Amino acid sequence: MSNPIPSSSATYKRLLKQILPYKGYFLVGILAMILLGATEAGIPAGLKPLLDGTFVDKDPSYLFWAPLGIVILFSSRGLFSIISQITFTKISTQLVLDLRQQMFQRLMGLPTTFYDQNISGKLISKLVYDVTQVTQAGTQVLTILVKDSVTVIALVAYLFWLDWKLSILILVLIPIITTVAHLIGKRIRILNRQLQLFFGEMTHVLEESIKGHKVIKIFGGQKYESRRFGQTAKNIKNHQFKHAVAASIGVPIVELSGAIVLALVVYLGTTKTDPLSVGEFVAFFAALGLLFSPIKRLTKVNDPLQRGLAAAESVFELLDQHPEEDLGTFEKERADGEITFNNVTLKYPNTNKNALGPINLTIAPQSTIALVGASGSGKTTLANLIPRIYSSSTGEIHLDGINLNTWSLTALRSQISYVSQDVVLFNDSVANNIAYGDEQDRKGIETAAKIAGATEFIKSMPEGLDTVIGENGVRLSGGQRQRLAIARAIYANTPLLILDEATSALDNKSEAIVKNALEQLRNGRTTIIIAHRLSTIQSAERILVLNEGQIVEDGTHETLIVQNGYYASLINSHEFDEERAN
Repeated sequence: MSNPIPSSSATYKRLLKQILPYKGYFLVGILAMILLGATEAGIPAGLKPLLDGTFVDKDPSYLFWAPLGIVILFSSRGLFSIISQITFTKISTQLVLDLRQQMFQRLMGLPTTFYDQNISGKLISKLVYDVTQVTQAGTQVLTILVKDSVTVIALVAYLFWLDWKLSILILVLIPIITTVAHLIGKRIRILNRQLQLFFGEMTHVLEESIKGHKVIKIFGGQKYESRRFGQTAKNIKNHQFKHAVAASIGVPIVELSGAIVLALVVYLGTTKTDPLSVGEFVAFFAALGLLFSPIKRLTKVNDPLQRGLAAAESVFELLDQHPEEDLGTFEKERADGEITFNNVTLKYPNTNKNALGPINLTIAPQSTIALVGASGSGKTTLANLIPRIYSSSTGEIHLDGINLNTWSLTALRSQISYVSQDVVLFNDSVANNIAYGDEQDRKGIETAAKIAGATEFIKSMPEGLDTVIGENGVRLSGGQRQRLAIARAIYANTPLLILDEATSALDNKSEAIVKNALEQLRNGRTTIIIAHRLSTIQSAERILVLNEGQIVEDGTHETLIVQNGYYASLINSHEFDEERAN
């Protein structure tokens, strides 16, 4: 996923576009922040008449209006603050929701090659961690920039109105702040990018350790995994420390500069020929004091800004990935099931050799073929081309005489059921796993479970079909998990069926049950079987023998044995599980 790193301004503009749907809230929040920042100057401005009019001149009108003005001023500021916080909280939480949904939808539409090339832990980190950091740049930074910028402008304007000569001293702070902000911001952005990479790595290590806890225990890998996690955690700690150091440098520099300016104001304000009145001097000093807090926040704004921008880059990098190509429009309610391969090859990215092909093959509708061969010969790869899990590099594949690229992906995949040796189940009820991706038909689910030989163990579960089976069916045995996967294929009732080692985890008794189920399932369907059991292979009408990505033999079990070729050598070398077949 390496793309050129966009500029900060380009990233920020794109981020602000995400807020456009909520421009009403945004404008209300901005207006409230502007008013809140502007009223900051009202605090020192109120001190001048308060001191000069009440304590010095004893003016009765000031004695009445001054306290009332203070209450009105701070009530208004409280109202503006509440409005701005509510509106921007609304925007920030909605922004995170929108981005997460966009990212998840993009992940669901990305090709398998993307997942082959990217670590799942880092992808999870993008959705869980990075997206929450985006709000720092999207809303929190904007709050500081708008409110504190307006506050600084209002206070500086008031200071120049009181005494422009003394106010010129404030200009000393501007080049200092600009230089500090630029240098610190550059450093922080680099550290934030590195931090996000390390958080992704830590998520990946955690995910592998949790999923592989049995292997870790059996092979004594606790110390190794602890070292791996410890190194990643240490990298995060070191970069967080560097980040904190970089972020903390700016404030002391601004405070020291401010203290020097204050000292000069005190000295010059009391020694010049036309000194300020008591009220003017206190108001000037108060305005100058109030000026430093927003200036410090503006100096520190680079920290959340760069953290948010680095996170936004990570988020947009995922959103910019190209989804699966789906230019087809052809749809058919139920395919006949004829599959044709014409000079089909597949070459994986960054490799020179074909992983598969050239393949020329016609599979008759409603027939059963078996794909056999040594590990790595291309059996699963060939099967994966049919639902376009991978797309062929050259050549064409046709279903019912229609190029697979002409079929819409949804229509094509709705014709296919796939049962793999790597069974995938979800942390949901048994019923939802069987009827996955479809409306629940309770009777259909029960029928599918019965045909798959799963009814007996389902009935023994606490809530039957409504029992939640845990992450990837962790509460089930391997055979039970595989029978649920077969029940899912039966329930889908598709015209094409791909069985990739579908009975590999079953004992003899379970296999006998499932074998009968599969024979019923295969009726009226085009079935492609990948297996290492002779009992499964022998029942196929046709066997295709693959070696190094090419079909080297084609025939029935009996004819291939008579040929005494590659298939026969596989049989003799015990490549197939003959014992289970008896």
